[in-house]
Amino acid sequence: MENRRRFNRCLTQLEAKYFLKKGEKSWKECTIFNISRNGVGMKFQTGEDVSIGSTVHLEIAVPMESVPINVEGMLKWIKKVENDFIGSIELTEVLDDVKWSKLG
Repeated sequence: MENRRRFNRCLTQLEAKYFLKKGEKSWKECTIFNISRNGVGMKFQTGEDVSIGSTVHLEIAVPMESVPINVEGMLKWIKKVENDFIGSIELTEVLDDVKWSKLG
């Protein structure tokens, strides 16, 4: 299978919060399980109507830092796995070197 990604994804385990632009504006917990300079894979629970193309705002906790990193992106795919959802977010902006060094 051909890899069409511009940047390689790295496995990770980062705690984060998210909200959907069109939904409730309250932050909900999620887990980032892989990350690249222009995308993240995340696991989350939601009762909201989530569809491909939804805008997702993420606040990612950075290990050993007090200030989280805020990013935004578009949901590229989603599937239900047991009681959770997993999905892939394509980031609106590529992570710069400073952010990438903290997360990658």
